[in-house]
Amino acid sequence: MADLLALLPHADLYVQDDVDVRHHPTLTRIWSRRGARGQRHVRAPGTSPKVVGFAAVDWRDGWCSTGFAKSRTAQVFVEQLDHLVRRSQERGRMAIALVDNAKIHTPWGAKAVRAALDRHGPKLRLVYTPAYDPSANPTERLWPPFRRAVTHNHHRDDFWDLYCDAEQNFTDLDAQPERALRHIGSPFAIVDDACLSNERAA
Repeated sequence: MADLLALLPHADLYVQDDVDVRHHPTLTRIWSRRGARGQRHVRAPGTSPKVVGFAAVDWRDGWCSTGFAKSRTAQVFVEQLDHLVRRSQERGRMAIALVDNAKIHTPWGAKAVRAALDRHGPKLRLVYTPAYDPSANPTERLWPPFRRAVTHNHHRDDFWDLYCDAEQNFTDLDAQPERALRHIGSPFAIVDDACLSNERAA
């Protein structure tokens, strides 16, 4: 860890994760009048197509790299790493990515990742969170507000409508770096009462 901290003045630290976006709504508790008969109904589609959303956030300034793919693959992960390295190289810095240790993220599990690490050399370093410990990855904190806004108890009949809302949520996140920093719990986030009240209202 000491050698990693020594790199930070000359590196960009990105936290990266992914999330499933399925047509089937994610169900949560809701308020209802006490003693009222019946429950609120949320339609469930017979089939549940999905996409996978990917996000990487710069821990220091909130810059985001987001996108969607049909599935989780090493190639999609490598394309995002390439994007991070290009951005850091333009700034004269190396890229450090904090990721979970899924097989598609590791050089011993995916040839594409191994090739990317060889290709980028000292320009890229991957740091892995402990196994089965999502709380160790700050990007996990992006998903609860994302789900509240997009997938919880939704009533969209068409998956395309859901996808468009998910894409808009990512677009808004890209345009609001301070919001991204607050979500991931970065110490570089500026937090004030106005920011918090606006996010609660959203």
